[in-house]
Amino acid sequence: MNNNQTKLKINYKMSYKKLWKLLIDRGMQKKDLQKQCDISAASIAKLGKNANVTTDLLMKICSGLNCNLADICETERINTGE
Repeated sequence: MNNNQTKLKINYKMSYKKLWKLLIDRGMQKKDLQKQCDISAASIAKLGKNANVTTDLLMKICSGLNCNLADICETERINTGE
């Protein structure tokens, strides 16, 4: 990187709060999500921690729940204190 370039700071993170709300609204538990969408317990754990997951996993969930990506996740601004 030369002196004229600055490193881009990422000030957003993914949140899966909408997914958990959707499950509650549908009377489902995480184990139901795992079975219905054929995803691993490790993937459920990552989602629970708002960790990075693959787009394929998100699409698998959308397909299994018959919903759109915007129905299960959103971005949240990270407070950097700047």
